[in-house]
Amino acid sequence: MSQGGHPRILIVGAGPVGQLAALLLSNHGVPSLLVDKRRAPLSAPKAHAVNPRTLEICESIGVSAARLRALGADANDGGEVRFVGTLTGPEFGSLPYERQDEAALRDTPFPLSNIPQPVFERELISAIADHDDIDFRRGVECTGLADEGNCVLADLRDGDSGATRSCAFEHVIAADGAGSSLRRALGIAMEGPEAIQEFLMIHYSVDLRRYTEGRRGVLYFLFDPAVRGTLIAYDQARTWVLMHPWDPTSEHLADYGEARCQALLSAAVGRPVPDAVVENISPWSMSAQIAARYRCGRVFLAGDAAHRFPPAGGLGLNTGAGDVQNLTWKLAAVLSGAAGSDLLETYEEERRPVARINSEQSLMNAGRLFELFAAIHGTDHGGTEHGIAEHYAAVAADPGAFPELGAAVAAQKPHFDSFALQLGYRYDSRAIHEPAPPRPLTNVADYQPTWEAGAHFPHRWVTVDGDHKALQQLLPANRFSLLQGPGAASPGNGLGLNELRWGADFVDESSWTEQTGLPETGALLIRPDGHIAARFLCVADGSVESALDSLLARAD
Repeated sequence: MSQGGHPRILIVGAGPVGQLAALLLSNHGVPSLLVDKRRAPLSAPKAHAVNPRTLEICESIGVSAARLRALGADANDGGEVRFVGTLTGPEFGSLPYERQDEAALRDTPFPLSNIPQPVFERELISAIADHDDIDFRRGVECTGLADEGNCVLADLRDGDSGATRSCAFEHVIAADGAGSSLRRALGIAMEGPEAIQEFLMIHYSVDLRRYTEGRRGVLYFLFDPAVRGTLIAYDQARTWVLMHPWDPTSEHLADYGEARCQALLSAAVGRPVPDAVVENISPWSMSAQIAARYRCGRVFLAGDAAHRFPPAGGLGLNTGAGDVQNLTWKLAAVLSGAAGSDLLETYEEERRPVARINSEQSLMNAGRLFELFAAIHGTDHGGTEHGIAEHYAAVAADPGAFPELGAAVAAQKPHFDSFALQLGYRYDSRAIHEPAPPRPLTNVADYQPTWEAGAHFPHRWVTVDGDHKALQQLLPANRFSLLQGPGAASPGNGLGLNELRWGADFVDESSWTEQTGLPETGALLIRPDGHIAARFLCVADGSVESALDSLLARAD
């Protein structure tokens, strides 16, 4: 048992989303039990794009975003996506992979980084070890849940002894992945296409830098008719993955032995690669599904248990991080008595629309790749192998002679530049006081910072006692903040707010009114997850407390 008291929350699944949930709860002073039926973390790289918002979440709970970024791929190595025949064959075009340059620092202190999932998990696990109120147990499976009204009884089976014990928790977070057994046990359906395409993830330990000199990148989409799939460079010098399409109805995993996997890599590279080591082979289905419900009584779905996206856009892990950032502060507020239980209804109200938009964009990204296949393989030859090979050879010999190729490459840009999805999502729920009307998202790359209610407060570089800091460093992630204009009145004692005054507690190069659109008597109420909960033209007697009562679902 943890030294931080009896765990009040059970978290099932110790991937990045479950680990972040435990750390976020600890930041709010809520002890948890984190269990995973696996005895060791997965060694396969899996996800790699850790976007700005996820890095900001990590930083807010003491997991250094700067260190995470230092552990990721250098932007010079992982800053491009390339469309090639093979790794050493012709190149048909390239695009920047997200915004990893200094220009991104205008909108976030931590631009996206390519961090292999095992490396990311290692850092989170190390942080968990420093928290006495997180009881982390591997080799423990949750085999059943029973909602008793005032608690959830969870059956926990020890993988070593086989013994099962029943433990009571106030709430459960199901973060047990895309195949979530808890979601199925709760009878929650998934909406959307279940199997768009089937792939094998073949993980190699190999240094391929000698083949990528002059055209480094993180993703290499392969278009040679004799080759299928995508090469992912998690680390150019050590870790590569081939995403290879396959048909499990006509093929068997046993067909992919060492020799065949080596041959597939050599074909993808376009040269023999005798020094490659096959580390893992894992089948997976590309899906675009969202859970019909995110909640069943005292049990909440999060991460891949709640949504499964195509990997096009790298939105899965990051959406899960946003899920638990949203859920944990609400659970903490209810458990402490600071909020009414109806606040928990807003978790699904706020997060499910985000997942829907991300799923639709990921599916659209995946579909746009067919435009490239059409440009490179041709469409006027009946789809015969000879016709495809002939058209491919002509494009490879002179890509500039095919103007549709450039247009097809340019059409992939939303796939790899989704700043508005990463930073611009906003909430419209009862947990926002008078939310701004929603705006249609017409360009996923066009992030427009806004101080409207429901949006995440914009990143600002400010000066505190001569030091250059990000505004987020002044806004704690475990309580509400009141950001006040230079002439705003204090709301009074007793609300437990972190109060900051523009121009007094920090200096911004822009004026308060220029930034927020509020008079100097105005103020902004900011939630623990960084979203703007309310705007005030002036802080009148009781106005802030009244807004808090409303958005926290406190009884009259």
